Amino acid sequence: MSLYAQNISADDFLEALETAKEENRLSGFRTGQRVRLPASGEVWMTGDLHDHRTNITKLIKAADLANNPHRHLVLHEIIHGDHYDPDGAEDSWKSLYLAARLKCDFSNQVHFLLANHDLAQVFGDGIMKAGQSVCDAFHKGLKRDFADRYHYLEAAVSDFLLSSPLAIQTENGLWFSHSLPRNDEIDGFDYGVFDRELNGEDYKRRTGAAYQLIWGRGVRPDGVAKFAEKVGAKLIITGHQPQEMGYHFNGDQHLIIASDHNQGVYMPLKLDADYDMEMLQTRIRKFVALDIQV
Repeated sequence: MSLYAQNISADDFLEALETAKEENRLSGFRTGQRVRLPASGEVWMTGDLHDHRTNITKLIKAADLANNPHRHLVLHEIIHGDHYDPDGAEDSWKSLYLAARLKCDFSNQVHFLLANHDLAQVFGDGIMKAGQSVCDAFHKGLKRDFADRYHYLEAAVSDFLLSSPLAIQTENGLWFSHSLPRNDEIDGFDYGVFDRELNGEDYKRRTGAAYQLIWGRGVRPDGVAKFAEKVGAKLIITGHQPQEMGYHFNGDQHLIIASDHNQGVYMPLKLDADYDMEMLQTRIRKFVALDIQV
């Protein structure tokens, strides 16, 4: 059976977003912009998902959170996929609804990371794909599917997206964030951003700490080492940068993964294991290898 419900009402969508937003903010694992996971159990890390419904469905079914209460699931970059209609509207809100419902059902096991496409959708930045703005396409999809209620849902989507933390950290030295600042931003980065509420300055293009973290590309291994030392991490896993084969090793402390295409990957990791990059490599799993009906 498909996980993607049909005929979702505006009220159902609004309730899911508002409840998931509150669960994000009130999580007992969260302090400021950082979620700290417990010292036992599992965490499944993903890369950018971008409304890849086959991979999202496989991930949720394989994780089987109901029967694995000590398993945590990290989701980010959910919106802006390839499901366009002839008028240029896309409906990745359906994957966002599914993720929000999952948070409502498994509030202590599902965790989000703020991503650059989230920020773009909230503030209307023009990310272009195939010659059109993905933010405009998302807006058109809400307007098409919810008519006069779409204004309320746009506001609720923004509130939900902005409720996501910037980072997830584990006691065994793992750090998850959507991306890392550029190499030339590492030294001057405001590391205090992880321990406080965000403000308007944090979202400012180029100069804001949240912006630098989730939009940054091309950090070198020496920059990764500085960042890891500052935040107390041993190994860092991010998304954001496209990976044709699903993953890329950026030195011996940074792994970049992608989950939004047929070669996409996810990573089931133990929260009490002592990982190095060689061991981390053995935990990479391809969605295509999951024999699950979608």
